[in-house]
Amino acid sequence: MSTQAPGSERKRLLVRVLTPEGPVYEGPAAMVVAPSVLGEVGILPRHTPLIADLRVGDTRITTPEDEKVVIASTRGHLAVEEDQVLILCEQAERADAIDRSRAEEALRRAEEALSAAGDDEAARTRDESARMRAENRLRAVDKLK
Repeated sequence: MSTQAPGSERKRLLVRVLTPEGPVYEGPAAMVVAPSVLGEVGILPRHTPLIADLRVGDTRITTPEDEKVVIASTRGHLAVEEDQVLILCEQAERADAIDRSRAEEALRRAEEALSAAGDDEAARTRDESARMRAENRLRAVDKLK
């Protein structure tokens, strides 16, 4: 039997973080913070409808049990409607699944490739993107501490 007054139940968000490879997170949340191109956006229950473009960064989800889920995410889109948050990203990875040593090695390789790219704009763009992803993965791991 609940001891809460009628109507005082804590409202929740339903969050889905999806990539072309499949879902990265699907579940309830008390709050979501995502990296929009205009700055971080915080979403709580009863948020007004919203559509935003996302940049490389970390998406942070606080569950109703006050657990923290950190996701290293790349460019994508976010939509909020009726306490549902949909995040579509090119790539996303939960920080608790990231192997720090592999991420550090990816950063080292990206920095070497960027140094060797010279005047090749396509290679520089590709290597800069790889460097940003590796740095983002490492920042996401650090946020779990």
